[in-house]
Amino acid sequence: MAPGRGASTRLAGPMGVDLRHATIPLGARSSAADPSRDLPRPGTVTVDGVGHDRPTLRERIAIRRAVRRYVPIVGWLSTYDRGDLRFDVISGIVSWGVIVPVAMAYAGLAGMPPETGLVTAFAALAAYAVFGTSRHLKVTASSSVAIMSASVVGALAAGDASDYVVLSSGLALIVGAILIVAGAARLGFLSQFLAASVVTGFVIGLAVVITIGQIPALLGIPAVGGTIIEKVIAIGENLDELNRYTAALGIATIIGIAFLRRLAPRVPGALVALIIGIALSTLLDLPAKGVAVVGDITTGVPIPGVPKIPFGDIVFLTVGAFGIVFLALAESIGAARSFAVRNGYDIDPDQELIALGVSNAATGLFGGFAVDASLSQSATGEAAGDRTQLASLITAGLVLATAVILAPIFKNLPLSVLAAIVITSVLGLVNIAELRRYLAWKRTDFLLAMTALAGVIFTTALTGMAIAVALSLLAILYQASRPYIAVLGRIPTDPPVYADAERHPTAEPVEGFLIIRPNVPLTFVNADVAKDQIMAIIRGLPVAPSVVVLDIAATADLDVATTDMLSSLLTDVHDSGIELRLAQVRGSVRDRMRRTGLMTVIGEEHCYYTVEAAVEAAVAASTEPTRTEPTPAGSSPAEPPPTEPD
Repeated sequence: MAPGRGASTRLAGPMGVDLRHATIPLGARSSAADPSRDLPRPGTVTVDGVGHDRPTLRERIAIRRAVRRYVPIVGWLSTYDRGDLRFDVISGIVSWGVIVPVAMAYAGLAGMPPETGLVTAFAALAAYAVFGTSRHLKVTASSSVAIMSASVVGALAAGDASDYVVLSSGLALIVGAILIVAGAARLGFLSQFLAASVVTGFVIGLAVVITIGQIPALLGIPAVGGTIIEKVIAIGENLDELNRYTAALGIATIIGIAFLRRLAPRVPGALVALIIGIALSTLLDLPAKGVAVVGDITTGVPIPGVPKIPFGDIVFLTVGAFGIVFLALAESIGAARSFAVRNGYDIDPDQELIALGVSNAATGLFGGFAVDASLSQSATGEAAGDRTQLASLITAGLVLATAVILAPIFKNLPLSVLAAIVITSVLGLVNIAELRRYLAWKRTDFLLAMTALAGVIFTTALTGMAIAVALSLLAILYQASRPYIAVLGRIPTDPPVYADAERHPTAEPVEGFLIIRPNVPLTFVNADVAKDQIMAIIRGLPVAPSVVVLDIAATADLDVATTDMLSSLLTDVHDSGIELRLAQVRGSVRDRMRRTGLMTVIGEEHCYYTVEAAVEAAVAASTEPTRTEPTPAGSSPAEPPPTEPD
């Protein structure tokens, strides 16, 4: 039976593939005249009468690569070694036992209800496992970011609990958006702009602030506010109001966790303390004796959604978000690198930013607070034997089950136990050995660490982070603006080697030459300082050299200030009757010199690829009857090398 007008028929595509969703309208006059016109071309699929080109092989490969890069779990899960499953399951369970009590405790640091700590841990762990490139990193609630979140949100919430939760989740979303944009823009290198010494001091300062802030809950005395000094004074004045049951339970919890860490480090001391605390509180009816407890906890997981925040508050939150981003950059990528080096694999810093951003966005959508990598939780997972991020997915599933099913059992959890868990967790961040190392190795780093520490203690966490960032940038600029100019001598090897004469006694000066080398790239930050140092070296010589050879191997490009400096240096040395030659000039520097006209001033024949070539050319030129004049603009040297170095 012939199909009627408007009917459709199924066709077999190329290579006999059944195009189950491809239909071709029949009955049109043109189709009756030439039915082959309705047949799909090879490489196309016709859907609802419209032809669609199939992706080419190259396009499919590009899509797969993009998916594997931006969603790393697609790559490693498809090749997962089942032999690792046992280790990941054990590690996931152990990490769950550690993360649950700590996440609830850190929720208090962020000023959030305890149940939001569970939701935050679940969303962050799951999101990072999908998008992260580190096999061991745990992105979850952390003490440093929690206290910074509270510092930012507290000024806006004005004591309103519902607004506090909305603003905290909004802050997490903003942090996530900034990190995702930074990762897409390949700004992972920014993680190196926070000096390690500054981060160390900042984290120790946070640990001190957090510990003092938890003492009232630990001892059962009224909460205190103000600066760190005011808090210490108020705690001392309120000691006569402490609750003996609360204080005994809190102090015993600290001792117990420390005892377990020393004797049985693989036992999750925080989880043991949490279970014992709930049991004692329930059996001894401690709430009736004045011991503060968590109280009713909302079960379940909120439906994901974007919080509604006034525009003015968004602007304020964005400013605070950048402080959290800088801290997350330094802590998270630094931790990821350390685990990668220790276990023999590579990470992608840019993808790490995206993964960290998605983790924060996920916690914000679920009503949680900002997160970053937890070095202690990651180390716990590594010690438990985790091999891949499947361990984090298992932990996330268990945390989700805890939030949905087990949350009510935390009703009688004493707040002093949570305070003890927080204190024992953050005290591990106080790295006195690292401060001693800075003092012994380089006192400048020690001073940077102590300044950052003091900035956090005597201001706020956000202000302390601003001070830390400023200190790091100042340290970079200070070091870059003080270049060391080495005077080189020739070591008579074959071929000759030129080295710092002060460090190498065998490096002999070349008669009639001053060979110098800045040990840092020349930029606008140090150009004028470098020129002054070079001229001071020339003036300090007993006999003026005939030729100055400037080795600029460390410089990969020339900015305007450096170009002007080299032109000015050429004028000054020529006025003193000295010839200037440049050695180890990179191809990119030569290109810039030609573009700016500096090459016309200095001369192509005065730029060399090695110091030895510059010396030999100058010696050869000095033996000629007449001195070679600079090459006119646009001309080339007599014997140019075949290629230019990068």
